[in-house]
Amino acid sequence: MAAISINKLLKTIDTCESDVKPFFYVQTKWLDDQIMIKLQDSETNNCYQGVVTITTLKETAAEFDIPYNIYYEECRLALTTYIGFPGYSYKLDDDDSSLKIWKAPADSVPTLYLEIPLKKIRNHYDILDAAIDELQNTSKTLNDRVEKAHKFDQNSRELLEDYRLCVEEKNQLEKRLLRKVAVLLNTKKQKIAELEERLNKYEAPNDSADNDEEDEAADMNDTDAINRPKTSRKRAAVMTESDTDTDDDAFEVNTQPLTIAGAT
Repeated sequence: MAAISINKLLKTIDTCESDVKPFFYVQTKWLDDQIMIKLQDSETNNCYQGVVTITTLKETAAEFDIPYNIYYEECRLALTTYIGFPGYSYKLDDDDSSLKIWKAPADSVPTLYLEIPLKKIRNHYDILDAAIDELQNTSKTLNDRVEKAHKFDQNSRELLEDYRLCVEEKNQLEKRLLRKVAVLLNTKKQKIAELEERLNKYEAPNDSADNDEEDEAADMNDTDAINRPKTSRKRAAVMTESDTDTDDDAFEVNTQPLTIAGAT
């Protein structure tokens, strides 16, 4: 698709007797194989048109030992930048009927960077008509962009309102959930307290029964402890008496009078 540009370039002149600077009004059409140009001089109102081929641009780039894509981009900027690209000057050569673009970097000699052959045309309104069309297209484009911006702004407002409502709904839902969680926790605490109370009531009788059984067992043990010493004393008494009788018998036996034969 061809790209069309309408621009205003500052014209370079040898002498300037007026405070008003002259300009070129330039329309360029960028095609795949060539660049078409229409030019109107603000001093003379003369109109010109010309063509420079892509082949010519490639040959010129090779002469300058510059990559073609870099040279092509510099030429595009030189022709489409408003008032002119910095470091470039534009001069109309009536003798050669050509537009000459000079490149003059700082502290260097100007170099003829691009020359476009021109021929004079009678129709002085082509560029003006093209400019009007371009303005209309630009205006339509701007109107479309403004309309899209309004729609986008409206959509953005609606989205922001939806977002605000969603945030409010989320906050309310969180509050409701927190209240429900608090109620559930309190209910669980009450149930746990009730269960603990019932468990304590259930364990109390069992503890009393266990204590009674322990008391009975303790009483029985005490009774046995009291009875056991009596039996032992009785047995001790019997044993003592038996032992005493035995000792007495033995004493009696041993104390019988001795008779010695032949005694008088």
